[in-house]
Amino acid sequence: MGRPSHMSIYADERTQQIFDEFTKVKGITKSTALTEMLEIYMLSQDKKLYIELKKKYHGVEVEKKALIQRTDIRANNDYIFMKLGTSYDVDNNLLDGYDTIKAYIRNCNENGLGHSWFSTDSLYYGMAKDKIEDYNSLVTSGETVKILFAVGEGVNEIAYSANVLGIVSGRDRVRCPGEVGSVPNEFGYDEKAKIWKN
Repeated sequence: MGRPSHMSIYADERTQQIFDEFTKVKGITKSTALTEMLEIYMLSQDKKLYIELKKKYHGVEVEKKALIQRTDIRANNDYIFMKLGTSYDVDNNLLDGYDTIKAYIRNCNENGLGHSWFSTDSLYYGMAKDKIEDYNSLVTSGETVKILFAVGEGVNEIAYSANVLGIVSGRDRVRCPGEVGSVPNEFGYDEKAKIWKN
């Protein structure tokens, strides 16, 4: 019989060795890494069920606020996770996750800037100030911070990734902080959001 609060996970020996060294180099415990991995997996598979179960097992309203801060954007070491659902362009046409990513890729390739600003309102109060400072500090110091995109339609695998150049966020929805042309035409320069990632 297994011990409470413990679980056995089997992986091939090479993967275990890589994981051992990875956690040692990053200075995190295996427990922390596995807990974050399990949370990301559950969020990507069924966000609503995960939130219901989290509330059930914690039984406190405080957890609701914590989940609002973490639900759609999830930090995993130097990574940001974003699950794309459907969105609408300026003409009110429905875009799925693939269409949205294609719009941003095309904008990066055609705008002459080589980058694009990605917007989201996925966190009610915007991104936490200390998280923004941490990510922007990493980028400024030359570290690579990646954003990983999973798409909807029953596909919960990571479909795209991009390097983050900077993050701007607040409680109020604002226009893109970047240059004209750094937002895809589908969304327009007048688009407002609480979180902007370049």
